[in-house]
Amino acid sequence: MREIEQYIAPEVIPGMRSAIAGAGDNEVFFAGYLDEARRVVQVKPVARGHRSAVPAVLEVAREADVVIHNHPSGQLTPSDADLAIAGHLNGFSVAFYIVNNPVSRIYVVVEPFSRREITELDFEQAASPLRPGGPISAVLSGYEERPQQIEMIDVVCLAFNQDKVAAIEAGTGTGKTLAYLLPAIQWSLQNRERVVVSTNTINLQEQLIKKDIPLLKKCLDLEFDAVLVKGRSNYACLRKVNEIDAEFDLMAAEEDREELRQLISWARRSKDGSKSDLSQIPRPEIWEQLASESDTCTRGKCPFFRNCFVNRARRLASRANILVVNHHLLFADLALRHEISGLNEAAVLPPYQRIVFDEAHHLEEVATHYFGSRITRTGLLRLFGRLYRRQKNNIKGLLPAAAAKTARSGAGEIQRRLQSVVHDRLIPEITALEQSTHEVMDRLSERLRELSGENGEGERKLRMLPAATDTLWAEGEWRDLFEGYLQRLKELGQALSTVSGLLTDIEARTRLDLSSIEIEISAISGRLTAAADILRDVLFGDDEENIRWVELGAFPVRKNVLRFQSSPLVIDPLMNAAVYDVYPTVILTSATLTVEGSFDFLAGRIGLSHLTRDRRVEFIAPAPFDYEKQVMIAIPTDLPEPNRSGFADSVGQAIFRALAISKGRAFVLFTSYSLLNRIHTRLCGDLERIGIPVLRQGGVNRHELLKRFRQETSSVLFATDSFWEGVDVEGQALEAVLITRLPFRVPNEPIVAARFERIERLGGNAFMEYAVPLAVLKFKQGFGRLIRRKTDRGAVCIFDRRVAQKGYGKAFLRSLPPCNTITGTAEHVFSELERFFAR
Repeated sequence: MREIEQYIAPEVIPGMRSAIAGAGDNEVFFAGYLDEARRVVQVKPVARGHRSAVPAVLEVAREADVVIHNHPSGQLTPSDADLAIAGHLNGFSVAFYIVNNPVSRIYVVVEPFSRREITELDFEQAASPLRPGGPISAVLSGYEERPQQIEMIDVVCLAFNQDKVAAIEAGTGTGKTLAYLLPAIQWSLQNRERVVVSTNTINLQEQLIKKDIPLLKKCLDLEFDAVLVKGRSNYACLRKVNEIDAEFDLMAAEEDREELRQLISWARRSKDGSKSDLSQIPRPEIWEQLASESDTCTRGKCPFFRNCFVNRARRLASRANILVVNHHLLFADLALRHEISGLNEAAVLPPYQRIVFDEAHHLEEVATHYFGSRITRTGLLRLFGRLYRRQKNNIKGLLPAAAAKTARSGAGEIQRRLQSVVHDRLIPEITALEQSTHEVMDRLSERLRELSGENGEGERKLRMLPAATDTLWAEGEWRDLFEGYLQRLKELGQALSTVSGLLTDIEARTRLDLSSIEIEISAISGRLTAAADILRDVLFGDDEENIRWVELGAFPVRKNVLRFQSSPLVIDPLMNAAVYDVYPTVILTSATLTVEGSFDFLAGRIGLSHLTRDRRVEFIAPAPFDYEKQVMIAIPTDLPEPNRSGFADSVGQAIFRALAISKGRAFVLFTSYSLLNRIHTRLCGDLERIGIPVLRQGGVNRHELLKRFRQETSSVLFATDSFWEGVDVEGQALEAVLITRLPFRVPNEPIVAARFERIERLGGNAFMEYAVPLAVLKFKQGFGRLIRRKTDRGAVCIFDRRVAQKGYGKAFLRSLPPCNTITGTAEHVFSELERFFAR
């Protein structure tokens, strides 16, 4: 074995060589991570050789086991600067190596330290702040000791101490956020390991950042940092702001100018550049012109690097003990790390070692999305528009701007070649491709509508199964047309790469700064190539590991909407490879993880079932409420079943009668907008006449709807999917939840249908093994809207009689806590409901 391989694993070396070559053979500093044999098995480039390199190196020293950097000269003797760095790193117990550019020789300045000793959590220490007489009880109004919360802390401590994956169902009112935050904070401080807390909803993020974490900072005698991390695209890019402002006439479309000017003005005075700071959210096509993007970031070359909003946010994140993120951002990071695990150069989040997934019942859905791919017709057209667009007699876009900036560069033949490529080839080709996109996509839409075999004007989703694709491409000429279109997309991407190269050459020969426009064009080149690959995979792919489908917008209003998507059929192998095998401790928690008291459904869907029993721990912390006294479940059994004629009329009458009894103060939860709209239209006037204000999801944003609902305490809110969960309304404003039908997923949805087929193919019962458990989890979320504290009381009315009369209905009711349940005729049920509310 060569000496270097005693310190650095052979599989890591090619990635280091590539990073050094990518830096022009200049100095690159790497953070390295050791295995049990104290050999580097993973590296991450953290800085290049410039003035900010040393601070950047020291920034990551808390997480790294070793810092490695190359000497381009090949002379490996450490300089005085190297020895100074080594001295700083020694204080962090971090080793320091120097290598040559081919990474074939090594000089060990500081030998690797022994593996860090882990300091285990002390359960009593973690739980003591929540005990009676503890610091939290002293400042928390209405404090009550919750045994379930203390038990959950014990399980979380066990998972951290023993590197376990813990699934914890914590009922409403358990106090689960404090139960995982206290151990996570102490672990991070004791062991210098960053912990990520991931949620699905903004509401829970805001609760953590604005309420729970400030409470702990106030109560605990601990210094710790917790940061809310947002995705890069949430921030304005100052380079883009400056570029568009400087080339406003060339870059800004006439109809966008006023909004762009306002955004430019805001970005120049904003402190953090986050889109959430805007009083009004800009249109997506406007924001993306200014938004930060990973493939258009010039990084250290950017003149705005020091003041960059994204870098500023990352610096805060890199110093934090706790990162609060959403599932989408975390899975974007996990997917990227999984894809490039050899180098681990993911830049979405700083390194982290332990993960807490709150609202973990969403993990399969989010992972399915992020381990897949997608492209839209609109997205393609936006890419063309960023390159070139004509408005009246004016031309706009990156290509005209590039031609204009280089027109008098004095770069001779290269300059003339660029002008020719832009004006004679690319602009005509983009104009023609835009037209071809409309023609091909319109024709494809018409053909897909024929194949879907559905009448009406609603949105449609068509799976690209072998039978469908054979029929779709039965006409060889039609397939050739689309293949030719995809080839032209690829060729456009390649031609744009030529432009990028010419701009780089002109910049090298002149004093022009063309780096900004060059990287924008280069990024779009890559996106067009990727778009062609995704389209080809969705329309022509045939492997069985992925689900492919096309979504068609509602006709005729959104007939131009066309989405092409691909997602993995199962995500459990990916969850194991990207999450459980990489991170020692993973906590998965939610109020709804079990079906009939069992974690088996969740375990099978997200890969927990593949873990050894000694790696897994499961725990149910029931809600601290007396549901039998606080809740009445009312199920009229003489209404038609949802798929029978007369259901909509009957359920409308039942809703009106229930709301008259409860005097409003209710959520009416639907599973479809069509039924919601129909019943809202029918009942709105009648309810207003008896003094019940009617609110409806859609039009007004969610926050404003809930604000009005809480203020108008006799109101009723008609809502669908997003209001089944993540909404907290305490007290008399909400005393009834009306569930119109059991929340089964639409069976012909591409992902649902494909997973049904897989279960049946393996000899299972897809309805009982997948459809019912999935609906039960959603049903439990809807039920959970009602009781949020011990003084709440109210009724849950279920107008889908299948829950009482079908065998599978028992799974729904047995998954709820014991309640006073009334079934029977509508007359009987509503008379009992009147008595309940009279009390």
